[in-house]
Amino acid sequence: MANNSISLVNLDFDNLKDQLKTYLKGQSKFSDYDFDGSNMSVLLDILTYNSHLNAFYLNMVASEMFLDSAQLRNSVISIAKSLNYTPRSTKSSKAIVNLKFAQSNLASFSIPENTRFTGKNSRGSYQFLTDESLVLYPSNGFFTANNVTIYEGSLVTDTFVVNYAIEGQRFIMTNDSIDTDSIRVTVIEDNGQTNTVFSKSTTLYNLNSNSAIFFVQATEDTKYEVVFGDGVIGRRPKDGSLITCQYRNTAGADGNETTRFVLNDNLGALNGHGSAIIPTINVVSVGFGGGPAETLDEIRYRAPRYYQTQERAITTNDFSTLVTQQFQYIKNVYVYGGEQKTGIPAFGQVLIAPITFTGELTSDAEKDEIQTFLKDKTTIGITPVVVDPDYLYVGVECEVKFKSGNTTLSAADIEAKVKNTINSYSINQLTNFNTEFKTSRFESAVDSSDSSISSNDTQLILRKLFRSPIFTRTFPTITYQNSIIPGTVTSSDFISGGRKYQYTDYNPNNNTFTVQQIGNKAVITNSSQIVYLKDITSPATVTYTPAGTVDYENGSLSLNAIIISSFEGKEGIDFFARPTFEDVSSKNNDVIIIDPGNIVITVNQV
Repeated sequence: MANNSISLVNLDFDNLKDQLKTYLKGQSKFSDYDFDGSNMSVLLDILTYNSHLNAFYLNMVASEMFLDSAQLRNSVISIAKSLNYTPRSTKSSKAIVNLKFAQSNLASFSIPENTRFTGKNSRGSYQFLTDESLVLYPSNGFFTANNVTIYEGSLVTDTFVVNYAIEGQRFIMTNDSIDTDSIRVTVIEDNGQTNTVFSKSTTLYNLNSNSAIFFVQATEDTKYEVVFGDGVIGRRPKDGSLITCQYRNTAGADGNETTRFVLNDNLGALNGHGSAIIPTINVVSVGFGGGPAETLDEIRYRAPRYYQTQERAITTNDFSTLVTQQFQYIKNVYVYGGEQKTGIPAFGQVLIAPITFTGELTSDAEKDEIQTFLKDKTTIGITPVVVDPDYLYVGVECEVKFKSGNTTLSAADIEAKVKNTINSYSINQLTNFNTEFKTSRFESAVDSSDSSISSNDTQLILRKLFRSPIFTRTFPTITYQNSIIPGTVTSSDFISGGRKYQYTDYNPNNNTFTVQQIGNKAVITNSSQIVYLKDITSPATVTYTPAGTVDYENGSLSLNAIIISSFEGKEGIDFFARPTFEDVSSKNNDVIIIDPGNIVITVNQV
């Protein structure tokens, strides 16, 4: 009996061809046919190629239809668009500066929007712009502007003419590296008689036919477009109107750590002065906050969760998703209830700890902005409070050996390259929640800084910063979340009761330490768990007073009440300790970051 079916379980080319042969051999007309040594073999190849190509094509089409399996960025963005999710664009770095202009018999001094500055870092020079106009008035012989925020990027303007005769007309920005937060849209109508500034919207709430708003959505080829209302939800620009879209084209994270700013524009001439007025520029915050566009994996993770929130903040994931979507300079968020707060619980609060792409703490103004954004999205009785992450700073003492015969670089050049590698490693591999500092990986990254480096040896020291209002009774609690070595606990200096102190777990007057050699490693133990206040007011008469306890295994210090009157020029007390193991991990609200002020690099030739 003829075989009237073909098994298509395996769509591999060879299996497809074998199945076709088996089917044809089952037919009475081809029962004695030689399929391998005849022209029929060519026809079978063509048929098999066609079947294999169709199977491959349909499999790819099916894969690109779903967010989890799509590989093409255009497909992922298209699916995310249906979930009302706009992938994060490249973000401009920003810096905060103080400007001081010498008075030149002017009643006022204007700094226009988009005034240009140039800043430099180890990667090169970058242009920065102001995002608002300022008018200064003289004081003590100077025009002074404090805490001016400037943003990295070059100003670009795209212009479109509305023509409803074009079916499906789109307004797509021409640049890939756009910072969507910087888009300013102006619609010029009635032959220039009406100029309307449209504002960006991310929701349909409270919109009507007169709402002058626009939406931003991602489109193909990593670009973005603006979308206007349809005359029912949002105002529809008139036919023939002129649309100008102004925005920053940015270098993203490359503009971070920028300093040494100079003013490019001649503001003296702009203000009617005959010559340029060169300001004194003091950098309050070096370039920070720049970041790359959202990756495909980030879009796959965040898009469905953003859709799930429905503009509501109920679960911890809701808070995290809303914050990272709205404030795109934020890399990640850790959210926990106030009842989990260290010390006195804060019932009714939701604590939000945001972390930026560079690890810089969010400013008070940024915290207020996040809290205001979330306030109307939470349930009654819940108060969102933005707090700083608990940074676990890792200091590195890195001894690098390099072969001078393999390079023309000097030891100083090698040191600079290693330092750049360390800073990049901190930003790209750490600076996040639930991460792990693996010394082996870190040393491998240092070795790859230059081909002449033969090896390196790295030692770690942990630092936690304790902040507290001065002249206030406080109970310091320090948690490293990692096992620490006895005898390595120290602190920076501080003043209490008119005397200078340090904290330490080592008291030379009490012999409580023992050292045991296990293999090639010396293991230190301490029979005491006391932390001392070391009075160093008079170096000749140092005294030690019990001031708390230390848990070496869990890496925590619980200290007695104290009133601190001065941190000796610091923002708090730095607590230092060496980790027991080579790998250091972060938990809960902790964020690991390489301590920028505690990087020691020693370069030796071999």
